[in-house]
Amino acid sequence: MPELLIRNSSVGIIKAIIFDKDGTLSNSEECLLELAKNRIDFSIKKFKKLKIKNIKIWLLKKLLVSVYGLKKNSLSPNSSLAIASREQNIISTATIISLFGFDWFKSLSISQKIFDEVDFFLSNQKNDIQKPRTLISGALDLLISLKNQGVYIALMTNDTQAGIEEFICSNKLEGIFDYLWSAENKPSKPNPEAVIELCKKMNLKPSECALISDADTDLRMAKEADINTVVGFTGGWKTPPNLTEKKFLIEKFNELKIHSNL
Repeated sequence: MPELLIRNSSVGIIKAIIFDKDGTLSNSEECLLELAKNRIDFSIKKFKKLKIKNIKIWLLKKLLVSVYGLKKNSLSPNSSLAIASREQNIISTATIISLFGFDWFKSLSISQKIFDEVDFFLSNQKNDIQKPRTLISGALDLLISLKNQGVYIALMTNDTQAGIEEFICSNKLEGIFDYLWSAENKPSKPNPEAVIELCKKMNLKPSECALISDADTDLRMAKEADINTVVGFTGGWKTPPNLTEKKFLIEKFNELKIHSNL
């Protein structure tokens, strides 16, 4: 049976590892930072078209910067943009818009349109603003090692199925992941039932799996689903996330090794 080691110390016998994607396997901060800036710019343009007063536009920008977790040249790894799904971010943006006197239907409609316009804008940039999300250093070596040792590899993310496929294709990871769970699968994370249902697909008990993520929401989800080996990862951000729900903590993937007794 494969044994997972952290800094050469055993942390458990496992049959599968469930990975988060953004900030765990992929370098996502620059892409998310660009996404956040464009969503704020398009929100400001929308408010200007609606003849909203400048003081309210200033306040809108301040609120969006806060909720998206923008800093000077970095993004908070604990913000909604870093952790939540697209639909959840639409709702958080709509909530801010509703503070300016719009009813919920109008706020949600404005938010949805802003997100759609930003997606269209970024997808049509000739200078390729939306760069592919590359693998974090050491991730590929770990994935290959797990594959060679017969460990199932699952990817669980709040990204869409299309986003997952783009990530796999751009990083030449075809055939690496045995199971995928996107925001379109129900329930989606951080519902513990998402982990339980994924484990059922793998014909495994949660206790036979490990989960690795850069977000407390994922780590708590894993513990509530009875995963024993819950690993926090801090190496995917300029400002490391403050993780309180982990059982184990790593900064680099070379701290992890898989040992087989076969």
